[in-house]
Amino acid sequence: MVSGGDIFPCLAGVPVLLPPKSEMETAGVFNYQEHYEQDAKAFDYFEEWQRVHREENRRLHEQILSRIPADARTILDVGCGGAWLAKALIPEGRSVISMDISTTNPLRAMEVVPSERHFGLIADVFHLPLREAAVDCIVASEIIEHVQDPELFIARLFRALKPGGCLIITTPFNEVIPKSLCIHCNQLTPHNAHIHSFTKEKLKAMAPGQATSVKTATFNSKVLINLHIHVLLRFLPFRLWLLFDKTANTLFGSKAMRLMLVVKK
Repeated sequence: MVSGGDIFPCLAGVPVLLPPKSEMETAGVFNYQEHYEQDAKAFDYFEEWQRVHREENRRLHEQILSRIPADARTILDVGCGGAWLAKALIPEGRSVISMDISTTNPLRAMEVVPSERHFGLIADVFHLPLREAAVDCIVASEIIEHVQDPELFIARLFRALKPGGCLIITTPFNEVIPKSLCIHCNQLTPHNAHIHSFTKEKLKAMAPGQATSVKTATFNSKVLINLHIHVLLRFLPFRLWLLFDKTANTLFGSKAMRLMLVVKK
């Protein structure tokens, strides 16, 4: 699946296919690879979250899993974090590529989910080392709000999809990004490294013109979460919970936490 025939380094069997640092510096681009390398060391993506975050995250994962086509055999997980996607799909007999720009997360993902159908990859979407039409489905969950060029991010991933393939992107919905003045650089800096906020219309407009289908959806009602109704709703199966969630978003003006984009090639 990897394009080209060059020799590349590996860490514990995981290929490192990042662009040279000199190339990034020459291009005059902020070295986000170094930033997220440090982020992966500072924040443990494999740690158990507090209950409210855990429940919201679980529903987010269920939403994503419900959109992955049943016939998708090879799935690329962009920004693999705690390898939740590999944990869910490997037992189903599917193949998962756990990719991250940091070296930490793919290495730990391979340790947590050892399988001959599980592949680690250290790479950057903007220099994606996969050939065109390489995978059946791509999941990029809670990543696009961090990247410099969201439209190019989508285009690079779309290129790697097979015809009929599916790209699933999730991000905070219509987020108000808090900022404060950094004591080191004296510039306004977002608190959570989010540099973009998306509405349905804004995200949908970034889909490639070659797409055969482009759909958006909002979910995870802020009202239900703030009222701590998740304590009761956590016992509901996904489909029934989704009905409650959609009803709450309709009644309270779609005050949802998450936005999903599903693009088919």
